[in-house]
Amino acid sequence: MSLGSLAAAGTLLGVPGTATAGPRYGGAGSPVAGPARRTVVEYDLPPAEETHEIVKIPDRPMVLVSQMSNSRLVKLALDPRTEQVTAAKAFPLGSSDAMLHGLAVSSRHPGRIWATHEGAHRLLLVDPRADSLDAAPRIEREIAVPGGGRGPHYVNEYGDTLWVTLKESDQVLALDHTRPGRHRLFDARPHPIFAAQHPDSGDFYVSQDGASSLLRIDPRTGRTAQIPVPAEQGSTPVGLIGGPGGLWVVLLGTAKAGTGTFGRIDADGRIAWHRLSGPLGRSAWLLHLAFDPPRTRTAREPGLWLLASSIVSEQARDLVVRVRFDPSWTRVTGEEYAALPTQLCKAHRLLPLEHSVLATELTSARVAQLISTQE
Repeated sequence: MSLGSLAAAGTLLGVPGTATAGPRYGGAGSPVAGPARRTVVEYDLPPAEETHEIVKIPDRPMVLVSQMSNSRLVKLALDPRTEQVTAAKAFPLGSSDAMLHGLAVSSRHPGRIWATHEGAHRLLLVDPRADSLDAAPRIEREIAVPGGGRGPHYVNEYGDTLWVTLKESDQVLALDHTRPGRHRLFDARPHPIFAAQHPDSGDFYVSQDGASSLLRIDPRTGRTAQIPVPAEQGSTPVGLIGGPGGLWVVLLGTAKAGTGTFGRIDADGRIAWHRLSGPLGRSAWLLHLAFDPPRTRTAREPGLWLLASSIVSEQARDLVVRVRFDPSWTRVTGEEYAALPTQLCKAHRLLPLEHSVLATELTSARVAQLISTQE
């Protein structure tokens, strides 16, 4: 099925018709001459009330998107050269009320993905059948969440272990997917959202948006500890991902204020906080973050992508932000901003590709794409 429509061209500050992303800012917040030109486009997906997670199938020109409100998995075909979305098709994955949410690429099962049924309390191993847009994905395996855990939200695979946040029961599950009887449940504070392993210490960290705290788990001993977010930095940790020098986390803020704050967690659990300094970033509500794919990371200057969202406030802007760093990843050297054409879309997740960045829009059933027109 061909893609329904191209929704809108790129925008700065929500003004239609501009194809250039926002200005670049240095670390002190002053504009930097010679902005990179980036085009933002949006693609309509099949209708749904909630469009959530997004992953790319390795070595295939295909991206997958979960739609939770109707438990649909959307397959997006990409042009192999330009990465532009050329077609989309949605397929039911389980019952319509199962609440398909989390998606993660499996290394142990090449070509497969893990998914969560947040409403049905199950983990799924899925063959998306990435060689054909029209081929319906197949559920190859289902694992019931053990121990009375409920509401599997995020899932990721670390070797033979799946780490899953259980949003409804406020727990974190570590499950051996080769022997599901081997599992551990860790109590969390409200509400666990993302889990990620620290690249240096090996500890797992979990963002808890209802407690404004990070849960630290030693997988060897099972010991846990809470790391509160300092009130002066902001509140509501959400996006959490491993990257250069440690784990990186963003703060969403409250319904009244965003602070444009993100931080890097070192091996000892200390957090070095950073705050966006550009006019669009100082009060941004940050929801998600991502790094460039490994193959392109060394070809670009050090940096990461941030996603600002209107998910908790109608005063917020939906933005994709590029933050540039010095080689040590300790000092911000610049910021670039691109507003999504559809504002108040509750921008949700980021997926950097080799030449562009995709972002899901929770309430508009669209995917936005930021394409670089000048390197």
